[in-house]
Amino acid sequence: MTPSARNRKTKRKKPIEKSRLPVSVTLQEGKTTIRQLNGRRIVRFGEVKGKTIASLELFTSDGDSHAFTIRFQDRTTLHLGIAPGFTISAEHYKNQGLYDPIVLKRWPAIKSE
Repeated sequence: MTPSARNRKTKRKKPIEKSRLPVSVTLQEGKTTIRQLNGRRIVRFGEVKGKTIASLELFTSDGDSHAFTIRFQDRTTLHLGIAPGFTISAEHYKNQGLYDPIVLKRWPAIKSE
């Protein structure tokens, strides 16, 4: 480090009080990460990270069978079964940096029967 760099004052961020931060619980199951925060749960499927999607299929029926099937180009599949009583709102959008995303297409809501 040069002498002039040592003499510069650095701006430090004020530390966030730990009492103000929400409590978060993180679990690791293989490459899958489960985060729980204030009544929400976020599941990240690390096993499929970096894979290229070949197709995405949504299946709904009058009975209790609802599912997403994601097929990848390497001929593997991620199947997500869904319990009855849901509504899916689908949007395809493009991020524009810090600004609001631009919606390229919006589909009608899909409701389970």
